[in-house]
Amino acid sequence: MKSSPKPLVRNADGMLVADTRSPGEIKWEKYTTIPFIILSFVFLLGYSVLILSDEVFNQGLDQYVLLVLGIIWILFIVDYFVRLWLSTNKRVFFRKNVIDLLSMAIPFTRPFLLLMYLARLRWFQGKKGSSVRARLVAYAASFAVMYIYVLSLAVYAAERSAVGASITNYGDAVWWAIETITTVGYGDMVPVTVFGRIYASLLMLGGVVIVGATTATAISYLGEKVQNVHRRAQEHASHGHEHHLEPGEHTSDEQHPQS
Repeated sequence: MKSSPKPLVRNADGMLVADTRSPGEIKWEKYTTIPFIILSFVFLLGYSVLILSDEVFNQGLDQYVLLVLGIIWILFIVDYFVRLWLSTNKRVFFRKNVIDLLSMAIPFTRPFLLLMYLARLRWFQGKKGSSVRARLVAYAASFAVMYIYVLSLAVYAAERSAVGASITNYGDAVWWAIETITTVGYGDMVPVTVFGRIYASLLMLGGVVIVGATTATAISYLGEKVQNVHRRAQEHASHGHEHHLEPGEHTSDEQHPQS
């Protein structure tokens, strides 16, 4: 019996390609995407409060924040293994869900799942052309902001109590993260802890990727604009040389042949 064709989805280039997910995965993600987007927001908020607010520790609220984060963490792990179990191609699943896998072991990568779940929404799977690039730019910009925000939180948590630290408040952490990810590196503030330097390395590597992706998108956009202008110029020139002759009408060359 011949198997039914796989459903089609649009990739990042707006092209229709076969959906590698199983019917079970598609159904699961249909009902869980929005709830997990909300949970991602809650996790990011709780993660931020836990690092930025000393009151949660002074008032004994830290245990409740940690409990909420732990429950959400477990739900994300359950989601990952359910989708893995429902998938028919485990290799493709592992390749497409690296962030999900990392987030189960590295806490500060978990907020990036918010972007992963946003990518499931239909708005991020549009058609070809400038609209696709607009979504890619919005996605890249959101990732850059999230990257700076989350890693500055992680660096601040690692550095604020260290001996000889120069990053002692969150404002300094954000400033340091921005100058690091843009490869400016004034050197006015540097991490002194092992974890702080690991986060710094991730910021530098992320900066190279983000700048490269932004440059490629800009070049693609300008290239398409130049091609459109060139194509319109050719069409205009071809239309200018076309003559719709009436029956019996001749061109000037035909009326006055050269001797």
